[in-house]
Amino acid sequence: MEREEKLNVQKLENYFDDVLPIIQTNFFVSLIEGRVNESEYEKFLQAYKIDLNGPYFCCAVFHTSENNVPEEMSPLLLSMSVEREIKARIVGKFKCREFIYLGNTVLIIELKSKEETVELTDVCDKFCKWVNRVIGAVVTAGIGMVCDNISNINNSYDGAREAVSYRVLYGTKRAINIDEITPNKQNMGLQSEETKMHELFKAIYLGNEQEIEAATNREVDRIHGNSNTVSQYKLYTMEMVGAFYRFCENNFIDFNDFLGEMSNPYEKVPKMDEITLKKWIVQVSTEMGKQLKSVRNSKSRRLINDAKNIVANRYMEEDLSLDKVCSIMGVSNSYFSSIFKKETGISFVSYLTDYRMDIAAKLILDTNEKSYKIGEMVGYMDANYFSYVFKKKFGISPSKYRNAKLKS
Repeated sequence: MEREEKLNVQKLENYFDDVLPIIQTNFFVSLIEGRVNESEYEKFLQAYKIDLNGPYFCCAVFHTSENNVPEEMSPLLLSMSVEREIKARIVGKFKCREFIYLGNTVLIIELKSKEETVELTDVCDKFCKWVNRVIGAVVTAGIGMVCDNISNINNSYDGAREAVSYRVLYGTKRAINIDEITPNKQNMGLQSEETKMHELFKAIYLGNEQEIEAATNREVDRIHGNSNTVSQYKLYTMEMVGAFYRFCENNFIDFNDFLGEMSNPYEKVPKMDEITLKKWIVQVSTEMGKQLKSVRNSKSRRLINDAKNIVANRYMEEDLSLDKVCSIMGVSNSYFSSIFKKETGISFVSYLTDYRMDIAAKLILDTNEKSYKIGEMVGYMDANYFSYVFKKKFGISPSKYRNAKLKS
């Protein structure tokens, strides 16, 4: 009898080991959905044999487009192929857990420092470009904000999903880090359950006036649907005004700038009828969207100016590169490369090369230094490679360039 009981226990343990990967995945899904109580998650980690020590965590979401599928392959097979490559090319580089959720590949990643997300973003960006080139898949990776407690990983997951939605602005086949495109996102003030205005705020960030209007209609209809008394309606609209203030504060703009002659929105907005309220929300939201776009452009221009200043001061350093400049500025290669190309029309590498060649051309004419010395002065220790790059830029070698200018 005792022997049979032991055998049964062994069978149960074997069965548990067999289904453990499924149990672990279900637990990870519960984590990113925010359904695990903070007081209980340590118990589940131990019971499900999950080692998540941090000290920091973040989520990455990989979305594979169903509208760009190679011939003779279904969207599902393409998604499975992408997942397999994520396991092979990314999972091994970071300590993370991988699973499929709602058609996307999700990673829960442990980080040693918050700054490690820059490396993570670059690795994911290179993967998105590689998988498009080799497999033909159009993949966008969203990187969520960093959290210092695994019980808050649902916030990082929400941020990663939102980052993926920014592909309409920044394009596909790349990684998008939510912290690089939405300032102070982790402190976004959307605390009230009754006034979660995610759709409207997302439309303000990404959409046009029509999308803002559609999101406004849904928000106002929800407020009216949940208000059984005048007092409730007043409370919900006042909370909505508060959410607008916090949204603006966390994005470094002032909500009062959009109020016109309205002196006290907490008093005036609750008195608006449905039509007036919708019109007012659309108006202020549209203006806020324009201002946020201006803020994003200002941030982009500031980063570009900083990069140009670094080039001007350090072009003579051999190891000056895109990686080095991004490391100095604390941004990912993918994000910086995207905004630099968008603002200047050329890649940063092309800009650095052109800058060095223009300096070299001036030195060739203004000094008697030999070509290899001038190459070293602009960051090229290999004389042959310097001559190759110079000829590619100007059509002739450095020595012929000097002779031609002297003759003329």
